[in-house]
Amino acid sequence: MIHETDSNKTSATCRMPNGGVGLPTEAAPGATWLVTDPASAPDSQPSIVPGVLQSIRQTLIHQETTYQRERTEATFSSLWAHSSRVGRIAQHIARKEGCEEIPALLAGLMHDLGKFAYGRYHADDTPEEQNATRIAEEILNGTIYARWIPTIKDAILSTYLDGEATHAIGRVVYDADCLDKLGNLGVAQFFAKQTLRHRFLENDLLVRTSVELTYAHHAPETLKTATGRSIARHSSLQTRQFYTTLIESWNMLGLGDFAIREEEIGGVVCVLAVPRACSCGGEMEYLSDIQDTLKCRSVVVRYLCRTCANENAYTFCLPNIKGLPRRR
Repeated sequence: MIHETDSNKTSATCRMPNGGVGLPTEAAPGATWLVTDPASAPDSQPSIVPGVLQSIRQTLIHQETTYQRERTEATFSSLWAHSSRVGRIAQHIARKEGCEEIPALLAGLMHDLGKFAYGRYHADDTPEEQNATRIAEEILNGTIYARWIPTIKDAILSTYLDGEATHAIGRVVYDADCLDKLGNLGVAQFFAKQTLRHRFLENDLLVRTSVELTYAHHAPETLKTATGRSIARHSSLQTRQFYTTLIESWNMLGLGDFAIREEEIGGVVCVLAVPRACSCGGEMEYLSDIQDTLKCRSVVVRYLCRTCANENAYTFCLPNIKGLPRRR
């Protein structure tokens, strides 16, 4: 799909690699590479001028650290690490798809700028994408990348806020974000993120693997680019294999009694890691539904023990797939 632009905007059209679209020549002399340690960067990376890259990095680290300081005085950079990877994956996909690489790289870097805006998660119930585009514009204004501001804002909003990747660069960034959370890479990040949130390997955490399994199940059909779908077919198998093996080991060692089951909830196949028995030994009953939240359409699964009446619930955002019921 061609993204229409007026004379004041730069086109974000994707073209096939043989169409002659190359890297924009906008890297200033002395620019650094997109890595924490510039000296270790591969030659294939496009360069971003140091001031812009540092502004993005410092903003992400400051926001996440402010949010987390209720629990610790540590400086957090997991969001920056994720954004750095998404930027590089987006640049890789853009090259494969024949898209402009610089706006894809920048949009990937800045797609999560609004996640912890003002040191809060979803501050004032404002969608994080709106905050992300505002902060991105503040960072890029007055730089050599200012001409990409409309493209980057449109990409972030079309991909995440509107729920449809109607923008060429938006499709690239959507896939990059998903692929960073899929396969062996996604498994590693899942446990790292849970540890940051003070959740460790126990029964409650196994239930939370349902979101990883469900997204992996739908990834090959929900990603927006041919390159993304091709990678997802391989990575989704890694996700399913890892968690299946983990639960088999958990059960074999007598740590719990879990199963992976596929269940259709509101017309959407969800792959759930569910306890087959309560800690009291009683049988578990499951109730599921779909509800609307500010961020997304969510699935809610409630677990109830028929013997001791212990009840727990788990909710997670559903992937954006065809057939998802309309908001109520």
